[in-house]
Amino acid sequence: MILEGWLIDPSKTLLLRFHKDPTSLQRLPQIYMDKWSVTTSGTPCSLINRRKVHFDPALETWNELVLNGWEELRQQFSEAA
Repeated sequence: MILEGWLIDPSKTLLLRFHKDPTSLQRLPQIYMDKWSVTTSGTPCSLINRRKVHFDPALETWNELVLNGWEELRQQFSEAA
């Protein structure tokens, strides 16, 4: 499973981008979780912070956020990081 994509919070003020660290090992993948502020049109505005975590905690975070009302965005933005 590949954990890549964007989630937007229920109030539409924050985005989280999940993407694989290309330098991490295949057997021990690490994921970047980038937190972005959002414009009124729903696009990333400025990077707030970045965390690098192992795959399992990143997947757990993704699932918890979705359960708490965050929505996956099907739209992909031009390279925002």
